[in-house]
Parts: sequence; structure tokens; C-alpha cells
Amino acid sequence: MTTVTRFRRHICAIAWVVIAASLCAGVATAQQTIDGVTADGALYRFLVPSSWNGQLVVYAHGYVSAGDPIALPNTPIEQAAFQAITSQGFAVAMSSYAENGWAVKNGAQTTHQLRGLFAARVSNPTRSYLVGTSEGGLIALDLTEGFPGQYDGTLAICGVVGGTPLHFQHFGDGRVLFDYFFPGVLPGDLLHMPNLDFSPGSPTYTAVANSLIAGLFAPGQPTLQFANVAGLPGSNVNEIIFSGLTLVGGYTAINELLQRTNGHNFYDNTKTVYSGSANDAALNSGVRRYSADQAGVNYVAHYYDPNGHLRIGSNGSFFSGSALRRCGCRGQCLELFGSAVGKSIRALQRETRRDTEFIPGFIPVGELWHQAPQRRCNCAVIGIC
Repeated sequence: MTTVTRFRRHICAIAWVVIAASLCAGVATAQQTIDGVTADGALYRFLVPSSWNGQLVVYAHGYVSAGDPIALPNTPIEQAAFQAITSQGFAVAMSSYAENGWAVKNGAQTTHQLRGLFAARVSNPTRSYLVGTSEGGLIALDLTEGFPGQYDGTLAICGVVGGTPLHFQHFGDGRVLFDYFFPGVLPGDLLHMPNLDFSPGSPTYTAVANSLIAGLFAPGQPTLQFANVAGLPGSNVNEIIFSGLTLVGGYTAINELLQRTNGHNFYDNTKTVYSGSANDAALNSGVRRYSADQAGVNYVAHYYDPNGHLRIGSNGSFFSGSALRRCGCRGQCLELFGSAVGKSIRALQRETRRDTEFIPGFIPVGELWHQAPQRRCNCAVIGIC
């Protein structure tokens, strides 16, 4: 598992704790567990409390490393959250998806099947809600936009709400900038990188960490230049180093996505103007440039780039922040950023140009809120009720 995945899961776990606490979970209640397998091999499970209130929470899990076995979501914090939800009378539907990795396509297809499978094996729910974490948050947003009116609420916890293109553009920028400031540390290049282990203590991880540490004291302090140009968050040296490791470790996800596009490049920096170094002219002249293939661009846009066309329930209405809190959500003190629903996701994409902070804040869509001054978080919590 990469540092990126660990960090994302850790922050999403914090958000899950907040959600579970807000649901006021009580004593464990009796429930029926129903398991099954979809036609394409995805495992699924329904948790139905004995005092079921007729409503269903459909859960989409986060990123799982491509090499891990297919399994239902079962981390301790997920189990606690499921218990909190069922203790309130809600049923829960979940799946493993039929594949791991950046499985947005299959994840959306499998998750959308769950409501129909639940109706066939249990009963037709009176209301259905989507909940997704990390990659699952993007899947939940995909289904919310793609199937207007079919879900009565959506909660994306640490969801990659900026979309796949923005997410991987950031990883690509991180790689080409690292190669510029620290040439030769990583083998290959953005499109030709061996699938090397990047877990803490591995040779590749250690080489990158040592380079970032040494770059704090080398002439020109390349680590600080890299951090400034890449927009690495951090209030001290340790946080900057960790942010750098998180960003550089994204190469594992890039390799996996390239397999899904059959080698078609989805990253393009031919028109990117980098700034924030000691010599921006030299940086823009010397950084390696890549031109995307249209097939690669189409794939990441289709799986998935949010369009901002959000409709929930039969009337397509949205709750404001105060109403969102009545749904059981708790958030940080957030700054009002915008109010146009149709433009909200696009506005968030324009503002959130980086993706390394993973701030567990709550953003009510319809009245899009944004935490200041940290405007570089692509992962947030969106609640639509």
C-alpha cells in the first residue's frame, strides 16, 4: 500500500469517526446479513436491522491497491460506521467492486446495481442514500450526476471531487517537477516508470525521502523550490517532506491508470507555466513536457470528471449548511465560497489545483463552502440531502 493510500485512508477514517459519532450509535442491534456475488464477480453484502425503517444507505468504498485481493469493505472504522448506521434503523448495501485500483468505472456500475439487488432480495427501499469515501466519493458523485432523482441524498467523504483529470494532472506535475529538481533519483519517467514498491522503508521511498531532506541544505534549496512550485502543504519541514513523499508516491496510481487506458497518455503539460522557483524561466525551459493522447484524455474524463449537474430526489432540491447539519453531519468552520449549484464543482476545480491536503471539511453543494486560506484541497466532504 502506498503512502498516498495510507494517508487518504487515515484522514477518511477521521471523517468516518465524525459521521459515526453524529449518528449517536448505541448498542448493537440484531440484523440480517445477506451476501452475494454479481455477474462480473463483485462481492456484495446487505445489512438489514430487525427494526429496519425502510431506508437504504448504499456505500462505495475507497481506493484499494490493484494487487490486493478482492474483498468487501471491512476496516474497523467502516465496521463501526455500518454499526452506527444500522443502529438507527437504516439498512446498508456495499460491494467489493469486481476490480481494485482506480476502479471508478466498475465501481460506479457495481454500486448502482446494489439498489436493484437489494429490492430483489429484501424489499424496495422507500429512500436511498449514497455514501462514498475517497475514490468512492467520486463514484457517489458520478452516480448523483448520472442518475438524477434516483437517490435521496449523497455524502462524499474525502471524495476526489475535483475529478480524475485534476487528480492525475497533479500527480503528473509532481513527477515532472521532482525529476527537474532531483534528476536521476527515480528511474524511468512519467510514462515509463517501473512498478517499484513505495512503502516506507523501501529503497525507492528512502531514496526520495533522502533527496528531499538533502535538498533542504543543498545550494538553492531545491526541496523548498519543489514545494513552492508544486504547492505542497506544510507548516514545517517534516510536513513538507511528508507532502512531497505523498505526491511523488502517486506514480503507482499513474502506472495503474496507464494500464486502463492501454498506454494512452492522459497527462498534458505542454501549456503549463510553472512558477515559484528561483528561476522560473529555466524551470519552464528545462522541465520535461508531455502531450496527451485524446484516447487517454477521454478515458479520465469519462471515469470521471464531474459536470456540476447535481439533482437529488424528485424535486432536485438542496439543503443549505444548517439543514445539512440536521442530516447528522458535523463540519469545520467554513468560508462561503459560492452559491451557483451548476457551477459549484467547476468552481471547486478551478480553485483546488492541488490534491495533497485531504482536509476533512464539509462542503454543502448548492451553497459551496470552502475552507480558507488552504485553497488547494481536492478532497473534501460534500453532503447533499
